[in-house]
Amino acid sequence: MSLFPTFPQGEPGTWPELSIYAATVLLEAEGEPEQGKLAVAWVIRNRMDQQSASIRTVILGKDGLAQGDGKPYEGFSCWNDDYVAMRVARLTNPDPVMVEICWRVACAAYWRLIPDPAHGATFYLNPDLTRQIRPDHKLPSWYDPKRVKLRVGHHEFLIA
Repeated sequence: MSLFPTFPQGEPGTWPELSIYAATVLLEAEGEPEQGKLAVAWVIRNRMDQQSASIRTVILGKDGLAQGDGKPYEGFSCWNDDYVAMRVARLTNPDPVMVEICWRVACAAYWRLIPDPAHGATFYLNPDLTRQIRPDHKLPSWYDPKRVKLRVGHHEFLIA
């Protein structure tokens, strides 16, 4: 039996906020080392601080919905409308060890129990994957290698 709850089903905007937080870490950084998961959790925390906003607002936007809200892109790509089937599949029966790690780092960042390894970063991306999936094969205009504060696994963490 796990100490951590399973992820709810249905519209993520109706989930408890910490479930949204832990699920976002899992979906965004499942294949990354634990420090990378913690850094993703801290990016969410840093955005909450910067925007004086709730977990739900930072992750899902002002409307607090991830699906069927008419927006093709959310603040975190794992909640985009074109990712619903993949998201449901990944959250239906995730690896229990991975779930525990994601819950632990989400709670640690939320309550500031572990220092921020991303040094205040509010953005991250996987440059190789980003180039691969973008039609022009370029990084976004906001990307500046001089603003990279941390590299972990495949992700780079940047200050806005």
